[in-house]
Amino acid sequence: MKEYTSVDREIMDIEFKNRLKKEIAKCLKKAGEDLYLYDKNLICDESFIDVHVHERSICFKFGLYLNKYTEANKILSKYDLDAEYNRDIDGIKRLSNRMNGCYPDLILHKRGNNENNILIIECKGWWAQEADIESDREKIAAFLNSVRYRYMLGLLILFNKDGIVFEWIE
Repeated sequence: MKEYTSVDREIMDIEFKNRLKKEIAKCLKKAGEDLYLYDKNLICDESFIDVHVHERSICFKFGLYLNKYTEANKILSKYDLDAEYNRDIDGIKRLSNRMNGCYPDLILHKRGNNENNILIIECKGWWAQEADIESDREKIAAFLNSVRYRYMLGLLILFNKDGIVFEWIE
Protein backbone atom coordinates (compact mmCIF):
# COMPACT_ATOMS: atom_id res chain seq x y z
CA MET A 1 0.00 0.00 0.00
CA LYS A 2 1.37 3.42 -0.98
CA GLU A 3 2.12 5.86 1.80
CA TYR A 4 1.12 9.42 1.06
CA THR A 5 3.32 12.34 1.96
CA SER A 6 1.95 15.65 3.21
CA VAL A 7 2.59 17.06 -0.29
CA ASP A 8 0.57 14.20 -1.82
CA ARG A 9 -2.30 14.91 0.59
CA GLU A 10 -2.14 18.63 -0.17
CA ILE A 11 -2.32 17.94 -3.93
CA MET A 12 -5.27 15.59 -3.39
CA ASP A 13 -7.00 18.27 -1.26
CA ILE A 14 -6.47 20.88 -3.99
CA GLU A 15 -7.76 18.51 -6.67
CA PHE A 16 -10.82 17.70 -4.51
CA LYS A 17 -11.47 21.38 -3.85
CA ASN A 18 -11.23 22.21 -7.56
CA ARG A 19 -13.57 19.34 -8.45
CA LEU A 20 -16.10 20.47 -5.83
CA LYS A 21 -15.89 24.07 -7.03
CA LYS A 22 -16.51 22.97 -10.63
CA GLU A 23 -19.56 20.91 -9.62
CA ILE A 24 -20.89 23.70 -7.40
CA ALA A 25 -20.41 26.25 -10.19
CA LYS A 26 -22.56 24.14 -12.53
CA CYS A 27 -25.33 23.96 -9.93
CA LEU A 28 -25.07 27.70 -9.18
CA LYS A 29 -25.38 28.58 -12.87
CA LYS A 30 -28.51 26.45 -13.30
CA ALA A 31 -30.06 27.81 -10.08
CA GLY A 32 -29.37 31.39 -11.21
CA GLU A 33 -30.94 30.70 -14.60
CA ASP A 34 -34.06 29.30 -12.91
CA LEU A 35 -34.31 32.23 -10.52
CA TYR A 36 -34.18 34.81 -13.30
CA LEU A 37 -36.48 32.79 -15.55
CA TYR A 38 -39.23 32.09 -13.01
CA ASP A 39 -38.83 34.66 -10.23
CA LYS A 40 -37.15 37.75 -11.64
CA ASN A 41 -40.01 39.87 -10.27
CA LEU A 42 -38.60 39.23 -6.79
CA ILE A 43 -35.41 41.02 -7.84
CA CYS A 44 -36.95 43.79 -9.89
CA ASP A 45 -40.46 44.37 -11.07
CA GLU A 46 -40.58 45.49 -14.71
CA SER A 47 -43.55 47.75 -13.92
CA PHE A 48 -41.74 49.69 -11.20
CA ILE A 49 -38.15 50.92 -11.36
CA ASP A 50 -37.06 50.36 -7.76
CA VAL A 51 -39.36 47.57 -6.57
CA HIS A 52 -37.86 44.42 -5.07
CA VAL A 53 -38.45 42.10 -2.15
CA HIS A 54 -36.14 41.62 0.82
CA GLU A 55 -32.81 39.94 0.16
CA ARG A 56 -33.83 36.96 2.33
CA SER A 57 -36.78 36.19 0.05
CA ILE A 58 -34.56 36.16 -3.02
CA CYS A 59 -31.88 34.13 -1.28
CA PHE A 60 -34.47 31.62 -0.07
CA LYS A 61 -35.86 31.11 -3.58
CA PHE A 62 -32.36 30.85 -5.02
CA GLY A 63 -31.53 28.29 -2.33
CA LEU A 64 -34.52 26.16 -3.33
CA TYR A 65 -33.29 26.05 -6.92
CA LEU A 66 -29.72 25.41 -5.81
CA ASN A 67 -30.86 22.58 -3.53
CA LYS A 68 -32.62 20.92 -6.47
CA TYR A 69 -29.35 20.79 -8.39
CA THR A 70 -27.07 19.85 -5.49
CA GLU A 71 -29.38 16.98 -4.53
CA ALA A 72 -29.24 15.70 -8.12
CA ASN A 73 -25.43 15.91 -8.20
CA LYS A 74 -23.56 12.69 -7.36
CA ILE A 75 -20.79 14.47 -5.47
CA LEU A 76 -22.79 17.22 -3.77
CA SER A 77 -25.87 15.20 -2.79
CA LYS A 78 -24.21 13.96 0.41
CA TYR A 79 -24.04 17.51 1.78
CA ASP A 80 -26.79 19.64 3.32
CA LEU A 81 -27.71 23.06 1.95
CA ASP A 82 -29.05 25.28 4.73
CA ALA A 83 -30.22 28.89 4.89
CA GLU A 84 -29.27 31.20 7.76
CA TYR A 85 -27.83 28.25 9.66
CA ASN A 86 -26.30 29.49 12.90
CA ARG A 87 -25.49 26.18 14.61
CA ASP A 88 -21.95 25.31 15.58
CA ILE A 89 -22.34 21.75 16.79
CA ASP A 90 -23.93 22.41 20.22
CA GLY A 91 -23.49 26.20 20.22
CA ILE A 92 -23.93 29.07 17.79
CA LYS A 93 -21.60 30.30 15.08
CA ARG A 94 -19.39 33.15 16.25
CA LEU A 95 -16.58 35.09 14.64
CA SER A 96 -14.11 37.32 16.46
CA ASN A 97 -15.91 40.41 15.15
CA ARG A 98 -19.38 38.90 15.64
CA MET A 99 -19.34 37.55 19.17
CA ASN A 100 -23.13 37.63 19.50
CA GLY A 101 -23.34 35.08 16.71
CA CYS A 102 -23.79 35.12 12.99
CA TYR A 103 -25.65 33.17 10.38
CA PRO A 104 -24.49 32.86 6.78
CA ASP A 105 -27.15 33.27 4.09
CA LEU A 106 -26.50 29.78 2.67
CA ILE A 107 -24.04 27.03 3.52
CA LEU A 108 -23.24 23.66 2.00
CA HIS A 109 -21.99 21.33 4.75
CA LYS A 110 -22.72 18.27 6.83
CA ARG A 111 -24.66 19.10 9.94
CA GLY A 112 -23.31 18.24 13.35
CA ASN A 113 -19.60 18.90 12.88
CA ASN A 114 -17.13 21.35 11.34
CA GLU A 115 -15.22 18.74 9.35
CA ASN A 116 -17.26 19.10 6.15
CA ASN A 117 -17.93 22.82 5.77
CA ILE A 118 -17.77 23.08 1.99
CA LEU A 119 -19.28 26.43 0.97
CA ILE A 120 -20.39 29.63 2.64
CA ILE A 121 -22.54 32.05 0.61
CA GLU A 122 -23.57 35.61 1.32
CA CYS A 123 -26.12 37.32 -0.95
CA LYS A 124 -26.80 40.94 -1.78
CA GLY A 125 -29.32 42.69 -4.00
CA TRP A 126 -28.62 45.37 -6.59
CA TRP A 127 -29.77 48.04 -4.13
CA ALA A 128 -27.17 47.15 -1.45
CA GLN A 129 -24.67 49.75 -0.29
CA GLU A 130 -21.00 49.06 -1.08
CA ALA A 131 -20.22 49.06 2.66
CA ASP A 132 -22.71 46.21 3.19
CA ILE A 133 -21.25 44.24 0.30
CA GLU A 134 -17.74 44.73 1.67
CA SER A 135 -18.94 43.61 5.11
CA ASP A 136 -20.20 40.37 3.55
CA ARG A 137 -16.85 39.85 1.79
CA GLU A 138 -15.13 40.24 5.15
CA LYS A 139 -17.57 37.83 6.81
CA ILE A 140 -16.89 35.20 4.14
CA ALA A 141 -13.13 35.68 4.48
CA ALA A 142 -13.40 35.32 8.26
CA PHE A 143 -15.23 31.99 7.89
CA LEU A 144 -12.68 30.79 5.32
CA ASN A 145 -9.76 31.73 7.57
CA SER A 146 -11.32 30.39 10.76
CA VAL A 147 -9.48 27.47 12.31
CA ARG A 148 -12.76 26.37 13.85
CA TYR A 149 -15.04 26.41 10.80
CA ARG A 150 -12.60 25.73 7.93
CA TYR A 151 -14.97 26.46 5.07
CA MET A 152 -13.40 25.28 1.84
CA LEU A 153 -15.05 27.80 -0.53
CA GLY A 154 -16.61 31.23 -0.16
CA LEU A 155 -19.00 33.00 -2.51
CA LEU A 156 -20.66 36.39 -2.68
CA ILE A 157 -23.76 36.44 -4.87
CA LEU A 158 -25.02 39.72 -6.28
CA PHE A 159 -28.57 39.72 -7.59
CA ASN A 160 -28.45 42.43 -10.24
CA LYS A 161 -31.44 43.59 -12.26
CA ASP A 162 -30.12 41.99 -15.43
CA GLY A 163 -28.53 38.84 -14.01
CA ILE A 164 -26.69 37.12 -11.22
CA VAL A 165 -23.00 37.65 -10.42
CA PHE A 166 -20.91 35.05 -8.61
CA GLU A 167 -17.83 36.42 -6.86
CA TRP A 168 -15.60 33.72 -5.41
CA ILE A 169 -13.79 34.81 -2.27
CA GLU A 170 -10.37 33.25 -1.66
